[in-house]
Amino acid sequence: MRAGWVVVVAALGAACKAGGSGGAGAGAGAGGSAGAGAGVGVGGGAGVGAGVGAGVGVRVSEGGGGGGGAGACAGGHSIDDRADDARRLYGEDVRTAVVDGTFLFVDPDRGPLFDEAVRFAPRVLAALRHDRIAARPLCAVSVYLFASTARFRGHCAERGYLPDAGPDLGVYDRRRREIVVDLSGGRSHVPSLAHELAHVLMDADFEAPRWFRECVGSLYEAPLLPAEGEIHGAPDWRYVQLRAALGARDPEAHLGALFGMSDAVFRGDTGAGPSAERALLHYGAARAACEWLDEQGALWTFYRGWQKERSQGRDEDGTASFARATGRAPAEADAAWRAWVARTK
Repeated sequence: MRAGWVVVVAALGAACKAGGSGGAGAGAGAGGSAGAGAGVGVGGGAGVGAGVGAGVGVRVSEGGGGGGGAGACAGGHSIDDRADDARRLYGEDVRTAVVDGTFLFVDPDRGPLFDEAVRFAPRVLAALRHDRIAARPLCAVSVYLFASTARFRGHCAERGYLPDAGPDLGVYDRRRREIVVDLSGGRSHVPSLAHELAHVLMDADFEAPRWFRECVGSLYEAPLLPAEGEIHGAPDWRYVQLRAALGARDPEAHLGALFGMSDAVFRGDTGAGPSAERALLHYGAARAACEWLDEQGALWTFYRGWQKERSQGRDEDGTASFARATGRAPAEADAAWRAWVARTK
């Protein structure tokens, strides 16, 4: 449960993202055929209830076909193309499931948590689209769920993904449109999938700077799903270093430090080389910004306002949109945000 991954293969270029895990278990409803939602509760850890919004479907295949879904996208691969890729990598009998007509879930290891992850995903997607991230057309995405850390790392190495701050639980490759998740740690790792799914939806809606993409994505690596259409985040491991930085009066442990932060600086790039410590601090601060905003009821007002402004070439750093959503500039909200971080567990 550490920080991020980056694509280092030159042909891919764009940064990928990391999961993390809170400790929430997973419980959700499984869809039937595409477009139908059923409400079968399974398991359930902290904050995860039952039920799935209608219109999110799941179709499972025991090898031999992708099962339909999202068609070909310009410059991308269809569900069927991605199923062919999965069979080429992991055999003709590899198990797959199509979720939401867009996500091809792949079970290379015949893992015990594959079914639970497939049931968990529709509820997360429905909640993220419910008055949060705009529901926009998506190109197909492959989702590889590994039951073995060795196999997870092997797949990542083959793809050219390297961790920028230690091992991790999840990767989202924006260029290849692929999610890879390590479920070897058990049910507490399933929620890390929500982090990566949030990235996919946000990428289709908002060309945001990296700090805000991680602000939103990492919020849901420890998701709370108290009711249908609701999703929030709970404090997790990322705040340990952030609280220490607050105590040490680190100049980057401030809410306002995020606004205008470049993607390179957010990743921990410094004049002396990359710093995993800086990257971890920035991830923690970003997640805390979104959790704090969500508790204030201002996160999605800020998100939608800033998305609209940036789409029109305005408010590049988000400070004006933040002020409209909260009534305060980031610097003016800093004391309240720091006090909130200090109270987290």
